[in-house]
Amino acid sequence: PVITMSGVDAGDRLSRRQAGRVLRRAAARLVPYRRLVAGASVLVVVSTAAVLAGPLLVRYGIDHGIRPGDTAALDRSVIAYVAVALAAYVASRLQVLLVSRAGEGFLRDLREGVFEHLVGLSMPFFDREKAGVVVARMTADIDSLQELVQMGLIQMVSSCLLIVGSLVVLAAVSPTLLAVCLVPLPLVVAASVKFQRDSNDAYLAVRDRIGL
Repeated sequence: PVITMSGVDAGDRLSRRQAGRVLRRAAARLVPYRRLVAGASVLVVVSTAAVLAGPLLVRYGIDHGIRPGDTAALDRSVIAYVAVALAAYVASRLQVLLVSRAGEGFLRDLREGVFEHLVGLSMPFFDREKAGVVVARMTADIDSLQELVQMGLIQMVSSCLLIVGSLVVLAAVSPTLLAVCLVPLPLVVAASVKFQRDSNDAYLAVRDRIGL
């Protein structure tokens, strides 16, 4: 058989069941940092709610402060808007801090676990396996996990909450505007699916070159 020096082969592609097992093992490693993760989750909800409250406060200021000429209502809306903006800023900063602490601890434990596992392997393993594959899994894969744990995951959750919250707010404020905004939604979903597939292929190609 022809042995390639590629860092990726068919065996590297995980099935849905294998991916679920990997996610469960990763979640188990996050247990020591569950308080940090819980705090970051609460802050994500707070920051998203603060962002969604901004347009509602602007609407209140226009409807009750400018049109009727009620300066007190306009003052209330401005003060509330500033307070909400400050709350969103503080929540975002604390969120980044908690996620960074949990992510760094998770990655430190993961690196130590990988190193201990490699040290415990037999010498024939290193004769059979390609050095590039081992190095790629120790470096590129963990670097990808670092991006996911520290920023990618929290941004994904925040974006999902923001999309759902925006739809709810639009439905309550203007159903017509909501219908207009939903027109390009199928194109956005199709583009997202295509990007996910293309980015996965590109990642595998990069890891293949790193293995070489």
